[in-house]
Parts: sequence; structure tokens; C-alpha cells
Amino acid sequence: MSSVTTETKRTTLVGDALDRRIAELVELIRAGQQQMATLDGRIALAKDELRDLLSERGSNWSDDSGYAQLTSEGVRRSYDTRALDELIITDPLRYGWLKDYRRESRVNSGVRVK
Repeated sequence: MSSVTTETKRTTLVGDALDRRIAELVELIRAGQQQMATLDGRIALAKDELRDLLSERGSNWSDDSGYAQLTSEGVRRSYDTRALDELIITDPLRYGWLKDYRRESRVNSGVRVK
């Protein structure tokens, strides 16, 4: 009976240690995300001012490290891949040719923290 109690205590200690480390890492990630949000705001303000300055200058700017340029507003088109897949599956004689234009890319696994 003593060995069962000892094993239970050991399992609890390991679980507690894991939970503490998980909590530490989640807090680290949350703090980093908060800092990134602050930086994103600062970057957005800097880009707004840069947009005005480049407009005033009338041309793009560059140095040895890169460039700053104005880009025009546009429209990005995308297609509902599930709906297109459904067409291919339900009516392959009519829509089977669409599969030749389907592209897939690998997505790495990760951890999401909010």
C-alpha cells in the first residue's frame, strides 16, 4: 500500500511540474504576443507616416539593405476549395479537369496560444 501511495505522489509531482512549466511557457508566449501587438501598432503608425513621406517625395526610396515603396490597392481573388472539390467529387465527368489545377502545400504543425 505504501508503494501505491509513493507512486501516486510521484505521478502528482510530475504532473504538477509539467503544469507549472506549461503555465510558464504560456505566460512567456502571451507576453511576447502582447509586445508584438505593441510593435505592430508602432509599425502601422510608422508606415502611415512613411506613406505620406513617399507620396510627398514622389518616388520610392532605397538603400543597401532594401527599399520602401508605395503599393497600389488591389483585389486578391481566391476560390472556395471545398466547393470546388465537391464539384469534382459529385460530377467528375464535367468538373474532373479542375483537379489538374489544384495545388496543395504542407502546413507545419504548431501550438496556438491565446
